[in-house]
Amino acid sequence: MRHLRAYSQSHQERLEECLKERRGPCSQQLGTRGERIMSLSRREFIRNFSIAGGGLTLGFTLNAIAGPTAAGDLQPNAFLRITPQGEIIVQIHKVEMGQGTVTGLVTLIAEELEADPASVRYEMAPVDDAFTDPEYRMQITGGSNAIRVYYRPLRETGAAARAMLLAAASARSGLPTAQLQAERGRITSADGRFAYNYGELAAEAGKLPVPENPPLKAAADFRLIGKLDQRLDTPPKVNGSARFGIDAPLPETLVAVVVRPPVARGAMTGYDDSKARDLPGVHSIVAIDAGVAVVASNYWRARKAAEAVTLQWEAGDSALTDSDAIDAALTDALNGDSFATIRDDGEAPEAAPAQALDAEYSVPFLAHATMEPMNATVDPISREVWVGTQAPDITSSFAALGLGVEADEITVHNQFLGGGFGRRSMPDHVLEAAQVAAAVGKRVKLVWSREDDTQHDFYRPPMKSRLSAGLDQSGQVVSWRHRLAGPSLMQSTVDAMAPAIMPGWIPDFLIDFGAGLAGRKDNSSVEGADELPYAFGHIQVAYRNVETPVPLGFWRSVGHSHTAFVVESFVDELAHAAGVDPVAFRRRYLAADSRHRQVLDRVAELSNWGNAPAGHYQGVAVHESFHTLVAEVVEISMQGNTPKLERAFCAVHCGRAVNPDVVRQQMEGGMVFGLCAALKGEITLRDGAVQQGNFHDYPLLRINEVPEIEVAIIDSDAAPTGVGEPATPPAAPALGNAIFAATGQRLRQLPFKLS
Repeated sequence: MRHLRAYSQSHQERLEECLKERRGPCSQQLGTRGERIMSLSRREFIRNFSIAGGGLTLGFTLNAIAGPTAAGDLQPNAFLRITPQGEIIVQIHKVEMGQGTVTGLVTLIAEELEADPASVRYEMAPVDDAFTDPEYRMQITGGSNAIRVYYRPLRETGAAARAMLLAAASARSGLPTAQLQAERGRITSADGRFAYNYGELAAEAGKLPVPENPPLKAAADFRLIGKLDQRLDTPPKVNGSARFGIDAPLPETLVAVVVRPPVARGAMTGYDDSKARDLPGVHSIVAIDAGVAVVASNYWRARKAAEAVTLQWEAGDSALTDSDAIDAALTDALNGDSFATIRDDGEAPEAAPAQALDAEYSVPFLAHATMEPMNATVDPISREVWVGTQAPDITSSFAALGLGVEADEITVHNQFLGGGFGRRSMPDHVLEAAQVAAAVGKRVKLVWSREDDTQHDFYRPPMKSRLSAGLDQSGQVVSWRHRLAGPSLMQSTVDAMAPAIMPGWIPDFLIDFGAGLAGRKDNSSVEGADELPYAFGHIQVAYRNVETPVPLGFWRSVGHSHTAFVVESFVDELAHAAGVDPVAFRRRYLAADSRHRQVLDRVAELSNWGNAPAGHYQGVAVHESFHTLVAEVVEISMQGNTPKLERAFCAVHCGRAVNPDVVRQQMEGGMVFGLCAALKGEITLRDGAVQQGNFHDYPLLRINEVPEIEVAIIDSDAAPTGVGEPATPPAAPALGNAIFAATGQRLRQLPFKLS
């Protein structure tokens, strides 16, 4: 990975001069695209960045076909295929990492196709332009957008296939389609004289043109959407037939373990493998970019031999190698200037407020702690990769870099993911596996230990926020000012991905410039803070990027994971300063017909707000992320200085709930994820090295610590929105507000520690 570097004025001047005069290599390579990059927004830059490196398409169509179509198949597009044998096969282009993707996507097609979801065979989609996400412009799972983006297109896929089958049945029977009906994988006539299963009609239907804009079923006629609560991925996970990346069942595969420098972005300068070379089962020991790989006949032998390797390394040149130093740098940034204004609206009050409040909040680095540690299997001969990844096309680029071939020569076999939470969108482990496989010339499975996973993660960034607000004599909020300081996730992402997916001719200074541009107004750092829903008198939000040498990555709910904690905790402070009940205070500043009010009122009703049992205390928070509104109440008791989670309540507005039980599961899981971070999650550094290693010092909530959670889904006919991430952000502030209600202590730093 490239090291972060300063984005000097000379780099920008060089770019501007090159573009202006159109001379030398820049004129041949950049052209108008170089001019365009000067004014790119963050999202546009990342999209173009990805397109340039991976050869991805800009268009979005469901009429494309991925790969050859077998004779006799009905395949209206890349997502659906019906064989003459009657198999209904759906390509799952969004990965399954426990969030219910398989069930949701199959439900959408099966609803309109009139098929039994349990009879549908699903496969993980290959890397193909047909599966490019129209929002991210790459084949990736993230941002809780799968159901939201593909709700209509996949229904149209099923509807188109149904229309083609009906037309084929009409031609065969001589009956008009109005006298035919589709039901449970069959086309039957109203009089019962004709009945054909889909396989019998597949070849004839496949020769017909694919209808454009086929009519969709009315909501009143849904059999599955809003009703199917059968998880289609559960049976294989229960019976053991499900294949995760770490299960890659390949014979004659060597296993690799990598010894890495302990410090973030440390560089290996040498190593001594003399004590490891002759240990049982060791095949070879090779140097790669990340460190030294020990390759053996199985994981245990590779791991034991790796423990015998001595590594020499040197740290980078950053002074921010300790948690205390990073914390001080964030404080210095808040005390300085050079902030990028994110939002500034409303009229600033002319007079001093009757009451002024100031507070500072902070959150730490966090690891992903996925159940399945990072792993990848790479065959250098066939150029195949077996891995569970959130970003298959980026994975192919990283594998290609490691093998020294082109990305279109790589075949990615995507598997189930044992947890992702954003971590598996960064295929650094695939690059490692490919480099090892290339070096030994044999198929290699690379496996990380839990310690590797914790100490070499791409972490949720730390962030500090300073807020000030003013209330007038009647307790109305007349001003809100929020400043954030922390490292830019987008800058780090551009830097980390550049080697694999940017064309080799693009100069480093241009990548540096683009990364710096992405980092200045990094939406991933301020999302949730810039979209404050409360009708306060004057709102200001500003951000300052503070670079650190620590690799950063997308963590479940991304920026919302920290901004919701800060915003909803400070709103609670304002409510108490105004002497108003926290729910009533929020209602005062939320539009009466808003989804915010809907979920807030519903969770207050669900939790019997204000009437907790004796010795129990409640806290509330409401937040929007990924187009979904979630309000949560956490109810606790105190056992000495330790809060005990008693009960939790969640109300969610996600538009139409395609699979209601999946929605409930994701609300429960997302809430527990947020509560884990609030009570236990913290990554600390000393001399550049992460201090945590396994679940004993990076703990999660145990099952006996998890509260009973009750979920209410707001009924809605609106288009569905995402549910994988939105339950995580409100959990920490709801808990913190409950702790304040119980103890009178306002805890402004995560994880919570009572004095």
